[in-house]
Amino acid sequence: PASRSPELQRFGEQPAGLCGHWPQGGAMQAICGSILLVVAGALVVMFLASFDSLEYQEIGLNYSWLSESVEPTPYASGRYYLGLGNHFIKFPKVVKSVYFLDDTSVANQAPALQSRTRDGLNVRLEVSFQYRLRFQDLYKLFSTLGTSYEQTFVRIAIEQLTTAATMHNAHFFFSNRTTISTQMHKMLNDHFEQRAFAEVPFFQLRTVHLPTEFEDAIRATQVKQQEIQIAHLEQKSNRVAFQTKVLQAEQAVKVMMNEAEAEAASIKAENEAYCKQYQITQDLQSQSLEKLMSSTGWDSRQLLDYLRIRAVRDHPSEKTTIRL
Repeated sequence: PASRSPELQRFGEQPAGLCGHWPQGGAMQAICGSILLVVAGALVVMFLASFDSLEYQEIGLNYSWLSESVEPTPYASGRYYLGLGNHFIKFPKVVKSVYFLDDTSVANQAPALQSRTRDGLNVRLEVSFQYRLRFQDLYKLFSTLGTSYEQTFVRIAIEQLTTAATMHNAHFFFSNRTTISTQMHKMLNDHFEQRAFAEVPFFQLRTVHLPTEFEDAIRATQVKQQEIQIAHLEQKSNRVAFQTKVLQAEQAVKVMMNEAEAEAASIKAENEAYCKQYQITQDLQSQSLEKLMSSTGWDSRQLLDYLRIRAVRDHPSEKTTIRL
């Protein structure tokens, strides 16, 4: 017909659709196929780009590039479908270390902390600590401190630790360093939990630098204190030795007393036995002499004469002297 366009007149008929059948349109079909392939590829790429993953040592928040917003719910390690234009803002799950040292070769460190003691002496502290982000407060951390939170952590640590150093005098740093370390750890951890949405599970007070003159005086004092302690221990040892000797002497006296009492008891028993035996013998002899007097009709004088004669008879002749 006369109303046909030049393109339709060229191909001889009206198309059936966007990529419909063209009797003489092989080139147009190739173009449509290429467009479909590009669209399909773009859809696949967009689908794959909607996924993001977190490693085992990572946690994260879902950030939407299209709406420029962050989902409050935190994500643990794993692979997730987030949607088109979304990706994770990643944070460490494990503990991270911060150092304040004079040794510049250590990574992730700042210079040693400079402060003053309660009695006004300069003090330089070398410390380190390990912090860990709290999973449930990850959105609060991001919305408050952003992704540069560690710089804020360092400033918080400087403020808290230098303040803690002013609570103790210089001598206390020598005699009670463990107590100071515990107090600093508690102050730092409490502030991190309340203000920084993190916790500090570990803290190390590595070195305390005080003025040289003060350190020398403290060392001299400690040497004298050690000498005093040694003298006290020697005195205690000598006291124990002397007390031991006294106990040994008292025990020896008790032994001697027991032996003497035993010997006295033995002598007494022997004497009592001898006396009893002698008494019995004398009683028997008295009874015998009484019977002799009865049978012979002697008087006491005659009996005494008999006893004298018998005594001389029984006495050994070589030991006997008689006066006539």
